[in-house]
Formats: sequence, structure tokens, C-alpha cells
Amino acid sequence: MTSCLTMQDRAVAINPTRSCAPIGAMLANYGIHGAITINHGSQGCATYPRHQMARHFREPVEVATTSLTEKTTVYGGKQNLLAALKNIWERFHPTMIMVCSTCLSETIGDDIPGIIDEFLDKRPEVTIPILSVKTPSYIGNHTTGFDNFLKEIALNLPDRRKKKGETNGKINIIPGWVNPGDIRELKHMLREMGLHGLWITDYSETLDGGYYHPRPHFPRGGTTVEELRNSSKSLATIALQRHIGGEAAHIYERRYNVPAHVLTMPIGLRNTDAFVNTLVEITDHTIPESLGVERARLLDALVDTHMYTTGLRVALYGDPDMLEGLVGLIAEMGMIPAHILTAADNRSWGERMVELTEELEVESEIILKGDLHELHKRIKQRPVDLLMGHSKGKFIAEAENIPLVRVGFPVEDRFGYHRRSIVGYNGATALVDEITNMIFERRATAIVSNTLLETGLERPTDIPITLRNGAAHHP
Repeated sequence: MTSCLTMQDRAVAINPTRSCAPIGAMLANYGIHGAITINHGSQGCATYPRHQMARHFREPVEVATTSLTEKTTVYGGKQNLLAALKNIWERFHPTMIMVCSTCLSETIGDDIPGIIDEFLDKRPEVTIPILSVKTPSYIGNHTTGFDNFLKEIALNLPDRRKKKGETNGKINIIPGWVNPGDIRELKHMLREMGLHGLWITDYSETLDGGYYHPRPHFPRGGTTVEELRNSSKSLATIALQRHIGGEAAHIYERRYNVPAHVLTMPIGLRNTDAFVNTLVEITDHTIPESLGVERARLLDALVDTHMYTTGLRVALYGDPDMLEGLVGLIAEMGMIPAHILTAADNRSWGERMVELTEELEVESEIILKGDLHELHKRIKQRPVDLLMGHSKGKFIAEAENIPLVRVGFPVEDRFGYHRRSIVGYNGATALVDEITNMIFERRATAIVSNTLLETGLERPTDIPITLRNGAAHHP
């Protein structure tokens, strides 16, 4: 079987699948307790990410903005950023401030690190870290912003002074762009193994917390700045996404001598096995029976559902790391990932996906720098049975009458998806159930003795019933 790699050649995007870069850095920063983001740009550069995140996570999302205008666009936004830093420090007393650049501030050439240094020189009482992250949206997308933030964390926060052989006994875990439910599932797996993770970063509570009265000054949860400073003493760093956090893990290895393990996102049996085996390799811990039971349950779900899913064609779209993990699960279900589309312009990822699909013996078309219009065209040419991606694909699902399994970001037309997990054995089992049930709902009218009766075929009530007197009853 031969897969192919293509790239959308249109100059314009129609129904794009990407979000802007600052939203990625904002999301990661929400995983640090007491940290606040300042978007150095116009008000819309803060409003759009806030609305996108609030619709997905169903939580109020706060972000400051320097509110650049026509005047500052011409003369520079230095004074606005100095005022924003002063106000944020005096009013909120955060544990950390992260300043995101935007398309506007990058284009006018504001020296954000220099402005931060000037602020700190004038305010020696400010001892918290203030980081600057480059997030212009014309370079990369939301995953780029997330990754750039992680690299800044790895370069600036960990304590470089440690004694030879000194460790904190923890493992740095970089989950990448996942949902709060995913982080909780990963924490569950480490707890079962008796391990302690240091999460870079952890927004499982800050973006999915409870209702508290009185409201805390900052959302509960999140990795503390002190923990991040201590992360240079960890046993190892595991990045669970290659393109979000992979480079940060290597920075830990180069600068702090913390071994790096960069894995595929642990979706499905094989990818989750790789994560568990890496934990065993680092710590020499044994795999507990409880995780073995969860693995067996996933295997059983794959066996139970294979008769309904084998041979079905699937179109997937979203972020590169999530797609790589999903393709593994789709292949384990016997399905064919016919179209795999991402908005990222990442040829090395595309070539890796070609190798992966050929190794899995499935024939796929991998489309780089694509949008949903392009995906719809491909589905028209080569129809599929199932669509997987975020909520923006629902119009394709409705037009082609195919089920849409919602994964990724944003899922804004359903409630509670951010609490669910697709990683680990439990997450994969839940996803297998959802995929199979979606197929049942759209393609079948009934299940009789494990036989899928498709729409348009004979239904149980259409079968003549022979009465005792020999007459046939036709319902």
C-alpha cells in the first residue's frame, strides 16, 4: 500500500482549521498557578482567544491587553506595555507574567524583552519572572504559540544550580495541547504506578475547576513557579507530543542534563504502551495489575467492535500530534484513515505520517496546510464513512450525511468534551465506544445478534411471521 503527501496550493483559506498563535501560549500559561497573560496588541487579539477558550472550556478566561491603537501602531506600544505591567503587578500580584507578542506588535517592531528589562530596572521590588513569548499568527498557528511558550519556560525558569546526582524523584511530563480530562487521566496512570509527575504545565483544574465561594484570587490548581524551578532536578522529561514540547524536552537535556523522551501522543493501544514502557524504563517500577486490567479492557473493546468498524474509511483533521495518535487507534480498529489533513505547514511531520501509514498497512492521503474546504473536496471525490475533528467540521458532516466524532480544539457545540479523555487505555476505550455508537446511529436501524442492519435493508419488523394456522402475517 502506498500513501501520498500533498499540500494545498490555494493562496486563500476557506473554513480554516487553525487558530492564532497567542491562544496556544495563553492556554499553556493557564497551567501555571497565579500566572497572568498580557497580549501586546490590539483588543481583538485578546478578545478572540478569550471567546474561543471560553466556548470550549466553559470557564471565564481572563487575559490583559495593551490595547494598541492607531497612534501606538505608528509610534510604538512601549508606554502601553509599561503601563500594563505596572497595573497587573499592583492590582493582582501574580506569581508570573507572560507577555505575548501579536501580529501588530511584531510588525511595528516593539522590543518586548527590552521593555520588560526597563520595567524591572525601575521596579526592583518586582521579583516574579516576566517572560516574553513570540506569537505572531503569521508564523505557524496555535500549536506554535504553545510550543514557543514551553521553550521559554525551559530556557528561563529551571534552577541551573544543582548538586551532582541530585534529583527530586519526579518525572517532568509535558502533555502538550490536550484537554483537562486528558491530564487527569495521565495523572491517574502515574498514581497507579506510584510515580510523581511534575507537569509542564497543568491546567486540569484551572480550566476545569469547581464552583467556590468565596471565589479564590486565582483559580485553584496549576503547576507552581517553585515546581518549575525545581524541574531541572527531575529524573527525566517525557514530552507526549513531538511538535508541542519536544524541543523543550531537549532543552532540559542539553542545559540541565535531564534525559529527554519524546513520544507520540498516547492515543490507542500501541502509543499508550510506549508511554507506560518509558515510565518503566526511567524508574524501574513494575506495571501494576490495575493498568493491566485497563489495557485488557481496551483490547476487549477493539475485539468486540472490529466487526462493525473494519474496512470503514475515515477523514481526520486537526493538530499534527493529535492526528498522529489518532491514526494509530484508527488502524487498531481496522479502519482506514483515508484523508489526514492539518493546517500546519510541516513537511517533516507529513513524511513521518507517510511512513507511519505504510507501516500500519493503510493507504492514506496526508494533506498539509489544508482547510476544511479542501477536505470537503477530497471527501466528495473519495467518500468516507466517518469524520473526526473539531466542531468546525459539522457542516461537512451534515452535507455528506456522515457522523462526526468530535475531538481536538475547539469543541463548542457540545458540552463537557473538555472533561473527557482520549489518552491512555481508559480514554481510548471511551473513544472506541463513541466511534462505534456513532456508526450504529447513522448507518443502522437496529442491532440483532451482533448483526448490523443497515438503513434501507430488511428490518426485523419486515420479516413475515408464520402464525400457528399456517398463515403468514406481514407487519
